[in-house]
Amino acid sequence: MSSIINALTDLVGSLVELVWSFFTTAGHLVQNTAQFAAKFATEVVELVINFFKGLVDLAGGIVSFLVGNVLMLAVLAAAFFGFLQYQRSQGRSVQVGNKKLN
Repeated sequence: MSSIINALTDLVGSLVELVWSFFTTAGHLVQNTAQFAAKFATEVVELVINFFKGLVDLAGGIVSFLVGNVLMLAVLAAAFFGFLQYQRSQGRSVQVGNKKLN
C-alpha cells in the first residue's frame, strides 16, 4: 500500500513539475522577447545616431579640407603680391613675357 501512495505522490509531483516548467519556460520566453525588443530598439537608435555623426564628421572633414586649401592659396597669393610689391619698390618693372604690368 505504501508503494501505491509513493507512486501517486511521485505522479502528482511530476505533474506539478511539468506545469511549473511550462510557466517558467513561458516566463523566460517573455523575458527574452522583451530583452530582444529593447536591445533592437536601442541598436536602431544607435545606428541612426552613428549615421548622422558620420555625416557630420564627413562634412567637417570636407570643410576642413576646403578651408586648408583656400588658406594655402591665400598664403601663396599674398607671397606673390608681396614679391611684386618688392620688385616695384626696388624700381624694377614687373614683366610677364614681353609685356610690362606697370
